[in-house]
Amino acid sequence: MRRYTTLAIESNGSILDVTIDRPERRNAFDGRMVTELTEAFEELAQEPSLRGVVLASAGSVFCAGADIQWMRSTSPISDAQARDDAHRLTRMFRTIDESPCPVIARVQGPAFGGGLGLMAVCDIVVAAEDATFSLSEARLGLIPAVIAPFLLRKAGESFLRRYCLTGETFCTSVAHRFGLVHDVVPQSDLDDRITELIEAIMRLAPRATRESKALLHRILPLPDGDRWTACAEANAGARCASEASEGLRAFVEKRLPSWAKPHEPKPDQEALKS
Repeated sequence: MRRYTTLAIESNGSILDVTIDRPERRNAFDGRMVTELTEAFEELAQEPSLRGVVLASAGSVFCAGADIQWMRSTSPISDAQARDDAHRLTRMFRTIDESPCPVIARVQGPAFGGGLGLMAVCDIVVAAEDATFSLSEARLGLIPAVIAPFLLRKAGESFLRRYCLTGETFCTSVAHRFGLVHDVVPQSDLDDRITELIEAIMRLAPRATRESKALLHRILPLPDGDRWTACAEANAGARCASEASEGLRAFVEKRLPSWAKPHEPKPDQEALKS
């Protein structure tokens, strides 16, 4: 992948680490970062060998939402510019959401506004137990409109009505209760838990994993009758595919299937220095 100015991207075998790298601005979105996140996820979607993505951020804050300096860079802003920015943000979130392989969010610290949107479009969210969150838009006279569809799907109407109408800061246990966060761990255990999840993904059949994610996206807007049909067709297609043949044969022969290769985590940089 090409080099970016607001992202640090590192390939770790068939796992890609995408790190938001604006710690001096609390990893908040500006126009360049929106463009680069969109382009990065569009590019990785074209990599058929990719098995998973870890979305992380540098420094102590996961993402503070939209950068105030960017939001105020044109004042007063025109309707056309405001609409263009909103559509670009929507495209960024949708591109991450529609990534064909699993995306794991590593949330080490505060996530406000659009930072919650990033969490909502990731498949798996692991958060440090002392992380904090807020739908803080209304404090600034804004509304969480672009991220609302993703949060409504992930955490539900009750969550949105409770927290976007107060702007209160809430803790990881609340985010976990509403399904916005899946795993809560001590800060020191974040990377170990991410490694465990990657190892779990690496035991899955690559095509079946991608097809499972695509199926979930495909059936979400369908009425029940169409869902049954789509799922039956997907089941039949998977059963007739070569991965199923190999997976079932490996199970009978009591061996690992051909795709189940151990994941080698990145070396501990501090350990290398010692």
